[in-house]
Amino acid sequence: MGAARRHRHARDRQFPRAPPALHRTGSVAPASPGDGPRRRIPVHRESGRAIVIAALILLLTAQAGAGLSGTVLDAAGAPIGGAVVEVSKGAAAATLTSSADGTWSVSAERLAALGAAAGVRVRVSADGFTPRTYDVSLPAAALRTVLDPSGITERVTVSAPAAQRLSIEASATTLDAAALASAPALMLDDQLRATPGFSLFRRTSSRVANPTTQGATLRGLSASGSSRTLVLADGVPLNDPFGGWVYWDRIPMAAIARVDVIRGGSSDVHGDEALGGVIRIETRASPGADLRVEAGGDQTARVSAYGGARMNGWTAGAAAEKFTTDGYITIAPESRGPVDVKANASSASAHVWGTGVAGPVTLDLRGQYFDEDRGNGTPLQINATVTRQVSGGARGIALGGAWAARADVGAVNYRQTFTAVVDVARTAERMTNAQWVGTTAGGASVEWVKAAGRMTWLFGAAARRVRSNLDEQRFAVTGVPAPVVRTPARQQNVGVTIQWAFRASPRLSIEAGARGELWSSSRLDDASADRRIGFFEPRVTAAVRISDATTFRASWLSGFRTPTINELYRSFRVGNVNTLANASLDPEESAGPEVALVTTRGRFSGRVIGFATWLNGALYNKTLSSTPALITRQRTNGDVRAAGVEVEGEGRLAPWLALTASIAGIDSRFTSGDLDGLRVPQVPRVQGSLGVRLTGRRGVSGAIDWRAVGAQFDDDLNQFARWRTP
Repeated sequence: MGAARRHRHARDRQFPRAPPALHRTGSVAPASPGDGPRRRIPVHRESGRAIVIAALILLLTAQAGAGLSGTVLDAAGAPIGGAVVEVSKGAAAATLTSSADGTWSVSAERLAALGAAAGVRVRVSADGFTPRTYDVSLPAAALRTVLDPSGITERVTVSAPAAQRLSIEASATTLDAAALASAPALMLDDQLRATPGFSLFRRTSSRVANPTTQGATLRGLSASGSSRTLVLADGVPLNDPFGGWVYWDRIPMAAIARVDVIRGGSSDVHGDEALGGVIRIETRASPGADLRVEAGGDQTARVSAYGGARMNGWTAGAAAEKFTTDGYITIAPESRGPVDVKANASSASAHVWGTGVAGPVTLDLRGQYFDEDRGNGTPLQINATVTRQVSGGARGIALGGAWAARADVGAVNYRQTFTAVVDVARTAERMTNAQWVGTTAGGASVEWVKAAGRMTWLFGAAARRVRSNLDEQRFAVTGVPAPVVRTPARQQNVGVTIQWAFRASPRLSIEAGARGELWSSSRLDDASADRRIGFFEPRVTAAVRISDATTFRASWLSGFRTPTINELYRSFRVGNVNTLANASLDPEESAGPEVALVTTRGRFSGRVIGFATWLNGALYNKTLSSTPALITRQRTNGDVRAAGVEVEGEGRLAPWLALTASIAGIDSRFTSGDLDGLRVPQVPRVQGSLGVRLTGRRGVSGAIDWRAVGAQFDDDLNQFARWRTP
């Protein structure tokens, strides 16, 4: 994996190397249409001028009889199907709906019936997005409308990792680029903590936390460090293929267009890892430039830059980011000793992309690189990660519907050291373990969506494969290293999905979906460890528009998550807590109802959601023994029930002032075995936030956020409580 980079305590950090092996109001600038390169037409003297004049007359005549057409897109450039387009002239109006590929058109005869000889007013709206209205002079070229997400998003795009998407009813909170840029928090995971029910496994920010604790959890479905939420960047999984955790600074902040936090099981669409929901990151894909420079306490600094340009019918660009911090000491002042140092970190990331049209097909290509070094609070404890990934997608029209395909491949190298503090006074430490992980992963998906009257169908298939080599070296109490032991493993998922949406009436919509998936896992040096398990995950949703301002929705959601290679074969140690692997772990499966009431009145919007989720096979760290010197735990399966209420609200008091508020109350408890009735660790009962957003002139903006987190336990036996609400 390469030699360790030089930073503080670098001399002490060397170790033997293994053998090779709620929408915050803002705006995202819409991309302007590309017209391709200008062509020089040699025209000479009067005959040339006559040709040009005749061509212009023919062009205007053709446009006058061609009606009006356009395309509706979201801020990330994905088409929005089902958008309502209203073309009006005075009191006369024509209403139509965009197709699955986002296109719409109104004939010249229909325009003439409106009396629209010179111009019309066009209003475009879609559930979950802010409507746009503008005047159009006729004749006009094809219109390109980009809709920004609305404050409380009730209908969002949630589908398999591809460009054409079938929207389903879901509970989502959206942050656009402006909201992310003005947020007081520096790291993306800290910015998402204002979302009801969102948390990482432990309370520490990713600015200083070990990456293995950075798994995202929604709605109290936590019990260990692995993520119960699928995180996607442009449709490609961002979860670590070996351990399931998330590197939150892997995408440069300047490149992020928006983030959707979609709560509730979504495995009927996304399959594995979408147990508690999906976090979808969409990156920018438009011309322009952006440079952000940030600095703060603890010698923290970040520079993030983005640039994009259009040429020869293609749009391409790149983004890069550098982050560094001295961090802080993570041990409480009364418990610190000489061995405790600041948990420092440095990282660099790069993101390149390109998109264009080749005949009837739209293509996009993306590449990512990420390099991170972290100190974990003592001189000998470090970890480092390097990731590389490329992906490509294509979409077009076929068989009366829209199709999309995507593939990705990547590699991750990770290394970690573990130590034990030798005395209560924390005066020294000794090496206990060193690990190196090399992982390759790749996947592909294809889907086809077709609208037929009031119904829309989506069919899709996807496959993903992961292979890892875990090299581990243990150290005796005397410091003598043991031989390196390698554990090779492989996992594979293959799934198919079907989605159906039916607008029964202007006030009633029904949606359903299901996914079948086969998971296989094997340890390549032990054939007896091979396993295969199949899953069937259904979903059904009904939404009733009670009035123009209020909608009621009821859903039955399901999800599943298979144990990662990390959970099956890798043990680890944090302080005096040693957690053992378990090669016999079973998958986790969730199911339960959700109801929601959403209302929007003028500048104010709000939502109340109630849910209950039963999690069978919940993976948690079971305490086997506990002494002052050592606590031993092992990963195992149990059962959990999580129920709660989420409330969100947003109000725009003035064009320059917006207020946001959210609160979530969650009761997450074990329901079987010795832990029956005990609370699930790392899940607070209550968490809430308040926010103020100021948007001034000339690009000046500001924000104030306040968050509170209730009591939660560090362990399965509920003996160690942390962070009580003030």
